[in-house]
Amino acid sequence: MVTYGRKADDYRGRYFRQMGLVLLTILLLAVLPLTFFDDEMRNLYISEGGPIQVFSAAGYLVVMATLVRELPTKYLLKHWYFLAIPIAMCLRELDFHAHLTTYSITKTTFYISPDVALPEKLAAVSVFAILGLSAYRLVTENFRDFMRGLARYNASAVAIIAALGCAVLSKTLDGAASNLDVFGIHVTPNYASVVIEEVLELGIPMFMSIAAFAAFPAQDTRFAEL
Repeated sequence: MVTYGRKADDYRGRYFRQMGLVLLTILLLAVLPLTFFDDEMRNLYISEGGPIQVFSAAGYLVVMATLVRELPTKYLLKHWYFLAIPIAMCLRELDFHAHLTTYSITKTTFYISPDVALPEKLAAVSVFAILGLSAYRLVTENFRDFMRGLARYNASAVAIIAALGCAVLSKTLDGAASNLDVFGIHVTPNYASVVIEEVLELGIPMFMSIAAFAAFPAQDTRFAEL
């Protein structure tokens, strides 16, 4: 009996079409509330626990489920950071960084305030240490393979670049007001900029999901009797 399987590159066109659909979806989701929604729906759209935030968290769950399903247990234990990063991003999307502590652990106030207990601060520092180690190992152990894949126009590598682009753009919009304030330029974020930021954050797990699917394409398996 002989098994024939397709390589990931054979599915390249499919995944690039999916990336195109994601870009179209991002555009539609950004325009939709600005064009058709009333004030109540607009507020719900980008609210905590609203549809954009929930779909973003669900996207990270899809990424994690794909990795768990496709990668051997031994490989996952050795490369645990593949799961640690999307888990952290999912929890961040659901605002766990602020719900479980006195203040948000991303704010300086958390670390200098006398109202925050020392064990709580140490726990937060430990979380960032784990994430830092995860990012370090992710880059040092996979950068060369990633660049080779990008040079070959591999769908998984391109999807990762797209996810990083969404992350950079969303963070740029998120910090634009405070960054410009340093130069004496006072900008007040409007609804449109907030919507675009939130929708770009949704784009991150969508592209990461495509990257995971492209890395582990469904096998078109055929069997033939010898």
